[in-house]
Amino acid sequence: MEYSDRDIIVAPATAYQVRAPLAIIRLSGFGCIDMVSLCFRSAGSRTQNPWELRYGDWCDEDGLVDDVMLVCYRAPRSYTGQDMVEIFCHGNPLFIDDIIRSLLSRGARRARPGEFTMRAVINGKMDLLRAEGVHDLIEANTRYQADLIRRQSGGPLVDFVKESVEEILQIQAHIEATIDYGEEDIDALERDVMTGRLQNLCIRFERLDETAGFTKSMRRGFRVLITGAPNVGKSTLFNTLVKQERAIVTHLPGTTRDLISEEIEIGGLPIVLIDSAGVRDTRDEIEEIGIAKIFELLHDVDLVLYLSESDEDEPPYEQLKELPKEKWVAVKTKSDLKPVQTCGRMIISARTGEGLERLEQEVVLRLSTAMKGQPVYLINQRQEELISDVLRQLQTALDEYRAGFGEEVVSSYLNSVRGLLGELTGETGVEDILDRMFANFCLGK
Repeated sequence: MEYSDRDIIVAPATAYQVRAPLAIIRLSGFGCIDMVSLCFRSAGSRTQNPWELRYGDWCDEDGLVDDVMLVCYRAPRSYTGQDMVEIFCHGNPLFIDDIIRSLLSRGARRARPGEFTMRAVINGKMDLLRAEGVHDLIEANTRYQADLIRRQSGGPLVDFVKESVEEILQIQAHIEATIDYGEEDIDALERDVMTGRLQNLCIRFERLDETAGFTKSMRRGFRVLITGAPNVGKSTLFNTLVKQERAIVTHLPGTTRDLISEEIEIGGLPIVLIDSAGVRDTRDEIEEIGIAKIFELLHDVDLVLYLSESDEDEPPYEQLKELPKEKWVAVKTKSDLKPVQTCGRMIISARTGEGLERLEQEVVLRLSTAMKGQPVYLINQRQEELISDVLRQLQTALDEYRAGFGEEVVSSYLNSVRGLLGELTGETGVEDILDRMFANFCLGK
């Protein structure tokens, strides 16, 4: 699908299938200001001065549609870099449809998803990474995620790519000079020097690629499992954190038999909190199934909270010991019922709230370790896929060079890497990705 930036496009910029106090309708394209003047009857001067909010009536061939306010923007000082108009009307779908219909009858067409932002990219108002940030910001689940997107969009990642491309070009310049002029005129890079430079590139992109796990979890929610023996306060802690009586709590062991999950937010991180059956030897078939589910889930969750009410440092069950130590937190519960002894675990009382703030801080710390001291990171799936491909090409180049292949083979892989990085920033191959990228945008953006 090819986008045309020559015609006038129109779309609601706010939700219009529900009634609301206000709605915004956007137009963009040469001639849109003149088109609007055919329907807008200003309450004051008829001159449509740019960047000035005007009040008046919107009329079609049947008469008055709604009283509206509008703002005109002259190119290039607008979101799209073109002439633009934003119409503010009452948020009744009837009015929105009638206003859009009156513009369609005068030659406008309905905008495709993301077409306003696409035009901003084409007209140099923003680069591809910043445009992606617009969509990711709209889709953000928490303020923490929104802050990450704002800090990253179009800035640090672009600088990272430019620095990496510069290093690649320097390597290729040496290689091409060696191929063109021969070793007697220009010394070839020593193999160990070449190997070191390729290794450094791999390390740079490995660190960037490692941030993908964190940002994937930010989009779907970090999965945190509460586990431990029966009656150690798992469901009480679960209910306290989700702020509702979601799980049944009794003094009887084995009350919780299946996995129960709820979406919450801790420290700005989206969390999928999972309550589980108490781990013990049992002959109850249903309880056994619930415990088996826990063992299957251990390697798939992002963090495990292992609860115990004993003063002693109880060793966890064998399946939990298989996990890296940084992936689970030992927590002593029910501090309100027993004198607190010094131990190497978190000490909490879900009933009184003691220690819960510290526990939440520890959860955030453990889950955000991958981002510690990381100024550059990936924020969406397209970026993750491209950087994964870049890393794969660099690693292959390094492996084949170590195996004895010549510098020209390395240069071929580096050409592929530069192409992928150009696609990442939108400098190359942008036409091929516009449809895929902007199709995920909402109308009017």
